[in-house]
Amino acid sequence: MKKIIEQTERYDIIQMNFRSLPITFRCWKDGSGIIEIRVDTNFAEANGYKSVEDMAEKTIGQAKFNEMFGGVPDWIRVDQNGGFTFVGINPMLLN
Repeated sequence: MKKIIEQTERYDIIQMNFRSLPITFRCWKDGSGIIEIRVDTNFAEANGYKSVEDMAEKTIGQAKFNEMFGGVPDWIRVDQNGGFTFVGINPMLLN
């Protein structure tokens, strides 16, 4: 079941259940077809992890996330082939 959480001129945020967990998506309206998934406890658990922290440690490690993004980013961008990239800015670029 799809539930609309927020609609703006730029994107829609929707929730859909996966393995009985509500997963949040951001769908951009700029013609790019970009879809992002919120990185939260539900996302981590749906992918077999105990928490976001557990997911971070068992993938590239919390220290690497901290180095690259200043922590685990809030969103993962999904491509049409099922690949993904984290959406965030390296904190060193903000100085």
